[in-house]
Amino acid sequence: MGSRTGGVGRPKTGRSAGRGICRAKRTGRRGAGAAVLLPLLAVLAASVLAASPVGGSTHKRAADLAWVTTEGSVTEPGSAVTPVNLTSHTVEPKVTVGTLPAAASLPSAMSFTRGDASLLVVTRGDDMLSEVDPATRHVVRRTTVGLEPDAVAVAPGGTDNLGIALVADLGSNAVTPVDLGTWKAGAPIPVGGEPVAIAVAAGTAFVADFGSNQITPVDLATLRAGAPISVGPGPQTVAVAGATALVGSFGNDTVTPIDTRTLQPGAAVAVPVDPTGIAVTSAGTMAYISGGDSIVPVALPGLAVGSPIQLRSVAQALSLAPGDKEAWVALQTGSLVEVSLAAGTVGRTIHLGGHPSAVVIAGG
Repeated sequence: MGSRTGGVGRPKTGRSAGRGICRAKRTGRRGAGAAVLLPLLAVLAASVLAASPVGGSTHKRAADLAWVTTEGSVTEPGSAVTPVNLTSHTVEPKVTVGTLPAAASLPSAMSFTRGDASLLVVTRGDDMLSEVDPATRHVVRRTTVGLEPDAVAVAPGGTDNLGIALVADLGSNAVTPVDLGTWKAGAPIPVGGEPVAIAVAAGTAFVADFGSNQITPVDLATLRAGAPISVGPGPQTVAVAGATALVGSFGNDTVTPIDTRTLQPGAAVAVPVDPTGIAVTSAGTMAYISGGDSIVPVALPGLAVGSPIQLRSVAQALSLAPGDKEAWVALQTGSLVEVSLAAGTVGRTIHLGGHPSAVVIAGG
């Protein structure tokens, strides 16, 4: 799902209107009171709930839904993800995730498992990975991962071939692998400073280390990190298009291509936005980059940058609907907006509230 769905990394202050709020959310630095209370509550909750089933899963796909993490900030805490019906353009009841009271679980990122059977959600407030059944809207499993998980992607393998969830732990400078057949976490994989995004290619996962200005490749056969790959400052989002990993660097408004077979970076290409998300079409011929108050089309494989599509607010993340005709973009003002990619026009806006940070779509 990493190549299809954009995710949020760590926005830097001073680039776009309202960036200060995002910076507080994405730094992962909890307040003085929360620094003591949240870890204590997380430990207590984890002792009871880690790797425990919470209910039965039907594993039915819920189509035509966008799932959005909202209100996931220290200053405006939340513990839910919001499903949005893209056919009726209605907001459906929120699904509570995480284990902390007082709405402080802070959901930060999501990914679908194979076949869109389940939705995985990481929560920074309690350092958990949860599985949501999209049909029943219930959390069916959860387990503890590293400190302040900020991204998740699914790699092949695991018990019964159900996959391995790779969780980027911003506060631990590591990636935690979780076997989705047993829901047991493996040994953390050390990576660079402040990992905030992760995408999976054939044989390799690519981890964006915001604090180290690098990508760490992780060998999926051995679950070991390879030599870091230097990219632009503040790599915040990464997606895979065929044999290329595309890295969006917030610090200098560039996209760096990396050959997924040789692990060699190509020349960085300037884009007219500060990247917060990348989504790639199913054919792998176009990428769309969110950032600032725009999304930008980029033709592949040559990285020809097109004209920005202007939005109504700062773009936090995006995902493509099945068929690749529309993008749905999460806006900092608490909305989800539809964008016609062929026409380059902005359509319906759906108000959600809070500060959306990630969006995924089944089948997208």
